[in-house]
Amino acid sequence: MIAIADVGEIPLMAVEFFALFSRLEFALLASGYSGGEEGENAWVIWDSFAQDLHSSFFREARDDPSLSILFEEPARKLVRHANGGCVFQDCAAPKDAAELIVQVRRIRNNLFHGSKVNFQERDSQLVHAAIGVLRQLLDALDKDRKTWKVRAAWGYADVGNQ
Repeated sequence: MIAIADVGEIPLMAVEFFALFSRLEFALLASGYSGGEEGENAWVIWDSFAQDLHSSFFREARDDPSLSILFEEPARKLVRHANGGCVFQDCAAPKDAAELIVQVRRIRNNLFHGSKVNFQERDSQLVHAAIGVLRQLLDALDKDRKTWKVRAAWGYADVGNQ
């Protein structure tokens, strides 16, 4: 745990997850998986990236027991309620690489935008599984020529001078 003034204690795994996710996002943008108008904000084209991943990525993730929570009890989506508030809504299990990456993005969004002051066991399980997916994804980058550029961008990402 890391104690942060005015925030509380943050599990180290959450810091690891954010570091991996943000570095991947930068590598995707730097390697051409970016959308947006010239001169405007860039955003990642996640579906295009998922399509370019080696076909073994999803199968290996689905068969990995340490990631089972993502398929048996997927992260819920925070949606706007009719009364103006927000509620969590159950989501279907991922059926392909794009949907699995959506799960990882949802976990990131729920942590970043949600009220995770008191990290619960389910939060730990989801973050641990998301880290596992990101690590498998990094391995998959080397398996297909289309994603080698992401691996290269990962290596040269200058995260120290942000």
